[in-house]
Amino acid sequence: MAQVLRGTVTDFPGFDERADAETLRKAMKGLGTDEESILTLLTSRSNAQRQEISAAFKTLFGRDLLDDLKSELTGKFEKLIVALMKPSRLYDAYELKHALKGAGTNEKVLTEIIASG
Repeated sequence: MAQVLRGTVTDFPGFDERADAETLRKAMKGLGTDEESILTLLTSRSNAQRQEISAAFKTLFGRDLLDDLKSELTGKFEKLIVALMKPSRLYDAYELKHALKGAGTNEKVLTEIIASG
């Protein structure tokens, strides 16, 4: 019998999107950015919870969380955080588009996304 594997990221117990939004704002406010706080918080929340944090951030501060993260972060770390903040279906669509773009295709990406859906 085939074993069914599921993702390991589950909802964070005691989740409070407003408190998380405030933590992220504090990590980006002022001089410098507390990248460790951003990474720790976002990687311990499910994608659905990250979407709730983004909405709460907009409500509390009138700012787009993704735009603020992009302006504060750079390089591969920025790419990782932006990927975490996208709804999973949008991120898959983005990756599929880039896997098919240009000469040749990235079969590994295509297989991973199509087979996991």
